[in-house]
Amino acid sequence: MTLTKEDEFLIIGSDGVWDVFTNQNAIDFTRRRLQEHNDVKLCCKEVVEEAIKRGADDNLTVVIVCFHSEPPPQVVVQRARVRRRISAEGLQNIKYLLEG
Repeated sequence: MTLTKEDEFLIIGSDGVWDVFTNQNAIDFTRRRLQEHNDVKLCCKEVVEEAIKRGADDNLTVVIVCFHSEPPPQVVVQRARVRRRISAEGLQNIKYLLEG
């Protein structure tokens, strides 16, 4: 695979990480942490801690390889306003879970 200047970092993680993070979750989490402090070692620790909080019960190992020395740029995503609705059955399920 050929890297481009848009490639920011590579996340290598054991299966325990991927049990609780989707690929996009891991990218978003890592990008936010690197934007905050730009400390790769601390970021790896934070990914593992977050995986534990999310209920990971397998081994957890994370290696992050940054391709740039500066923090990732802020990404502005414009989202269309979407109205969402919940079905009566879904509403009953939520009510049941909250009361239970």
